[in-house]
Amino acid sequence: MKVQTLIIGAGISGLSTAHFLSKKNSDFIVIESDKSVGGVISTKIKSGFICENGPNTVLINNDAIKELLNDYNLGESIIYPSKLAEKNRFVIKNGKAVALPSHPIQIFTTNLLSSYDKLKILLEPFKKKHHKNTSVKSFFDHRFGVNFTNTFVVPFTTGIYAGNIEKMSMKHALSKVWKLEQDFGSVLKGLIKSRKSSSQKNQIFSLKKGLSDLNNKIYNRIQKNILLDTRVKSIKKNDSGYVVETNRQTIKCTKIVSTIPAFCLSELIEDDDLIQQLNNIEYVPANVLHFGFEKKSIKNPLNGFGVLTKPSDNKSFLGILFNSQIFEHVSPKDKNLYTVIVGGDRQKELCELPKKELESIILKELTDFIKTDSEPIFKNHYVYKKGIPQYRMKHQELVKSIERFQSNNPNFYISGNYINGVSVSDCIKNAKKLNNNL
Repeated sequence: MKVQTLIIGAGISGLSTAHFLSKKNSDFIVIESDKSVGGVISTKIKSGFICENGPNTVLINNDAIKELLNDYNLGESIIYPSKLAEKNRFVIKNGKAVALPSHPIQIFTTNLLSSYDKLKILLEPFKKKHHKNTSVKSFFDHRFGVNFTNTFVVPFTTGIYAGNIEKMSMKHALSKVWKLEQDFGSVLKGLIKSRKSSSQKNQIFSLKKGLSDLNNKIYNRIQKNILLDTRVKSIKKNDSGYVVETNRQTIKCTKIVSTIPAFCLSELIEDDDLIQQLNNIEYVPANVLHFGFEKKSIKNPLNGFGVLTKPSDNKSFLGILFNSQIFEHVSPKDKNLYTVIVGGDRQKELCELPKKELESIILKELTDFIKTDSEPIFKNHYVYKKGIPQYRMKHQELVKSIERFQSNNPNFYISGNYINGVSVSDCIKNAKKLNNNL
């Protein structure tokens, strides 16, 4: 087979790359080793419960995702979270759930911080900005103090990366906050000025049929350009482009876009430096557990979005999402659905336990937390042995290695959630940007 552009991988990065390309060119093929598309975006609907095994929400924060949603007329399918759930997000203090400040001014009235901690926040604009990259922990300790970091930053980054902030690159893991400091000399000054210049609020959403509906919409439109159950065995460069051997056929192409995980790409290229950089990326494990309960059996429903933990909380979970409080449509009206996330950098050993043993541990902590004596009426358990890629301190070396590889291998483009953002909206934005070269 001959084709101009070959896209490897049909996760959201590959699918959105293909979608934007399809608007100007039909001479492309997407190959996917799995028997279905979507990658980590995976919705399971059973017994009236809509469970997300991957991302639960997506953020509308760039023009690319707005374009994608408009192209598939998904406006009527978009579900926004309840205002109460979006407002109330919890952390744990002294074993109990405590609501985080929902407005910046509430930081100075919350009992999560001492008066001394609040004074440190007020002094942040007077702190010197960083002249070189540092860890997320070091950055926030310097600018806002250790207690602020432990109370707010650790749970926040847990919800995104499930990682260790002592190892994370501030410049790359939280690039927008880093840029505020670099551009304005202060995070607070940057936030104030950026809020004044932008009246538009970024919104999170889900879809009536779950986020997999977005995958399915793209797949249905470009189905003739997608080959499933097709695994790449080798990639060779020749004078006219590339020759890709798969388990099904040989594909000759002028351009290649790789959107597969780093550990998969490292097995297909012949570049020792990039192979090493790709293999150095750690993907932390994650277990996603869903539990459904009779609503009347829950004595502590906690109206809100969910709760995130920090190591000192001594919990066996990273966080709990109160799904039915966020989106009413994800469960029958008389039932409540909860999603519990386990794993990440600090709970790797728990991910090694047999499924039933882990479920037993988590169910005990969950039922204690929501105050119910009842058994769940619904369960779902999904395992990612290699889940979320970590943006570590040497991430810039990876970026430079990719740039050098692409320079030495014209028309071979590398994309994916391990380079310029892990979120769904980041992947879609990067796919749109990449299409300028296709």
